[in-house]
Amino acid sequence: MNQYFNLMEETSQATDVLIEQYTKKLSPEVKQLPMKRHGHPRLRDLQIRTGYEINGGQDWKEILPVCASFEILNCSTYVINWFLDEKHGYDSVESKRKLVIAGFQLREVAQQILEEHGMTSLLPVLSNINHRVYLGQRMDIHDLQVSKMSDYPDYDQFLKAYQQRCRLLSGVFYGSCFFAGSIVAGEPDELLYEMGAIYGAATQAANDFGDFALPVQRLSKLEKPYQDQFSDFINGKLTLAVYLMTQRANEQERDQLEELRHKPIDENGYRKILGILVNKGVYADCIAYLKQEHKRCKTMLYTKDKTVHRDTIASILVRITSNKFLSQLKKNIEMLVLDKHCVG
Repeated sequence: MNQYFNLMEETSQATDVLIEQYTKKLSPEVKQLPMKRHGHPRLRDLQIRTGYEINGGQDWKEILPVCASFEILNCSTYVINWFLDEKHGYDSVESKRKLVIAGFQLREVAQQILEEHGMTSLLPVLSNINHRVYLGQRMDIHDLQVSKMSDYPDYDQFLKAYQQRCRLLSGVFYGSCFFAGSIVAGEPDELLYEMGAIYGAATQAANDFGDFALPVQRLSKLEKPYQDQFSDFINGKLTLAVYLMTQRANEQERDQLEELRHKPIDENGYRKILGILVNKGVYADCIAYLKQEHKRCKTMLYTKDKTVHRDTIASILVRITSNKFLSQLKKNIEMLVLDKHCVG
């Protein structure tokens, strides 16, 4: 695992030099996110590198323009997402306009990097990522909403739509990182693209589930509302956990959930949410779903010969079932169970 982090850090540090070169003349509001992420290891950089090296690439620095371009594109989609989700305190008309302008400018810079480094063959990949992300945003905003729960009476029908939304929002981007690296190596790897797309969609689902985790160590320390932490739940997003909770809850529990969406969530409210997650089997089924997707990815990956590059990708895949949000949610639930036993 140390090798995994070392490779990621090495690749991102080298990429940062190029990012700084292309963003230094941008206005502060446009370059704020690239600079905030500057100096930190980034998973997409490592994906591009491993996609390159597992397919025979010999000089990993050859992929640095791709890493820089994709990171700037990632920042572009982030700031547009802030505008669409109306989060992060961007409430004024002026601040929203600046977000949109920043998103467009960053998208242009992402393309410029590829063009100026003779990598125009990757422009269709860049455009496809951008296109798919916004199709995913449309599904997220218009289709997968609690208010449209009746459109998905069948679980399999819902799951198909949810998986498509996750694939569009994150899967295509993650798959394209591996794929772009393989293209630069001269061996376009469709299997690695598909595995990466499944991986990205699964990490999106994991992050959705992490919406229910608290940024605290103990449940007893929850003394004030954490509306930002439960933004998907409060905004009526129809994620896997929300769908299962709503479908399995009785009438009284559904009323409680609806009431909690429209008021600040305090400690008692959070306990009610956790209770439904655990008692209705939602937590267990969501974790089982993530493990299933992890297994799908590993099965695809292990068709490749065992190399250090395959081992690095295997380390990347672990993030599906093990990230800080899921770990914190598990702690929250364990504390809830412990508190119940103490009371009993």
